[in-house]
Amino acid sequence: MIRHVVMLKFKKDADPKKIDTFIEEVKKLSHLNREVRDYNHGMCVKTRFHSGDFDFANCCDIDSYEAMERYMSHWAHLRMTPFLPDILENMLSFDWEIDYHGPEFDEKLAAHEAEKEKARVLKFHNEPAKAYVPEVRGQTRERAQEMCEAAGLKLSGDEEEIIGSVWAPGRIMFQAPDPGTVVDKGTAISIGITGDWLTGPAVPQGDAPAW
Repeated sequence: MIRHVVMLKFKKDADPKKIDTFIEEVKKLSHLNREVRDYNHGMCVKTRFHSGDFDFANCCDIDSYEAMERYMSHWAHLRMTPFLPDILENMLSFDWEIDYHGPEFDEKLAAHEAEKEKARVLKFHNEPAKAYVPEVRGQTRERAQEMCEAAGLKLSGDEEEIIGSVWAPGRIMFQAPDPGTVVDKGTAISIGITGDWLTGPAVPQGDAPAW
């Protein structure tokens, strides 16, 4: 069993609402990623002198090195990438082996959370000529194209390439208009996407994104 800990320091000028949004989204990891065991997270206890360099941490147990590889490239993990650029100053990850086996993945809860996630990222407008902009941040270009087409929109051919990511290659980090914006059908969505210079293992069969 591998224990995986991530500690984050937020930018001093980060919008508190964006920090709250990140924390709400990161809470979903244990319900969406079947590799996660015994998940917990929380803000730094500022009265402890040795924890003052970071503001937030999350911790989980993962069954094996192979499961860790799957966890890192899983859509539920990669979807967190766009929530960080505006708020993150520093991040530290540390893993170690432990003699422990955590609880099994809750399939029923995972299915429930996946349905909620689908409704969040890909909403459909009641008016035939209008559309909600889907949440394509954290997605691949191909997946974003499918989502836009489903909503009656399209991806702009004019996109920005961002420096490659340590654990999220080929993933959309920025988009315009913002997710949830009401636009006319046929509107083009502009994106900024990371370089595709690092690849991870394929996710398990049946573990594709909910949408």
